[in-house]
Amino acid sequence: MTADVPQDTSDAPGDEGPGCMPAILASMVLMGILGFLTCGVMTWLIFDKQDELALRSMRGSFIPAVEQSLLEPEEKAATVKLLHTFADELERGRLEGWQASGVMQRMTRLPVLQWGQIRAIEKFVDDHPDQFTADDSLQFDRLRKGVERDKITTIDFVHILTPVLQSDPGNEEAQLVEPLTVDAVREVVQRARTSADRGEIAPTPKDDVGIDTLVRRQIEAGIQKGTY
Repeated sequence: MTADVPQDTSDAPGDEGPGCMPAILASMVLMGILGFLTCGVMTWLIFDKQDELALRSMRGSFIPAVEQSLLEPEEKAATVKLLHTFADELERGRLEGWQASGVMQRMTRLPVLQWGQIRAIEKFVDDHPDQFTADDSLQFDRLRKGVERDKITTIDFVHILTPVLQSDPGNEEAQLVEPLTVDAVREVVQRARTSADRGEIAPTPKDDVGIDTLVRRQIEAGIQKGTY
């Protein structure tokens, strides 16, 4: 009989902790949100009837999502009214396909659904002055100014918000975690600062802007100029 030879376990892998799982979850959240925002856009880019498909996307998914978002009531009402007016113009055949494409592309880049979430994080910062500084709160003003200057888009907002978003692939729109924690919000603030710096946004913006104002501007630009 051959004697049993002890196995060499020197190369056996050890416990390396969570590894890349947090990054995978964050990527799933990002992919889910961007997929929801762009599904309608990709459809009308492929087919010819861009105005009809844009109308379906606007009425069937985008407007309902805005209505369920965390936007402030007045800001939400004004935004929804603008979107309904655009949809009405599509339905009446007053806009051509290239105009519909232009508006829908711009709505995809504009962080309409994340705007209220950023406001909620900003309020958390303001409500915890013992944990955050006035400069921390100012980063959210810089973000909004960056969107106005077309330096910051939906993709940036999703990345910034990832530390406080639920990792639920089943949700069409990722919700904020409850309750918020100081550490997670502090990471959001840091990401906001980095994005604003990258966009070369002034440290102290002189004025703020509402998402309804930006939606109106982008609808007008899409109708006049089409896509970017």
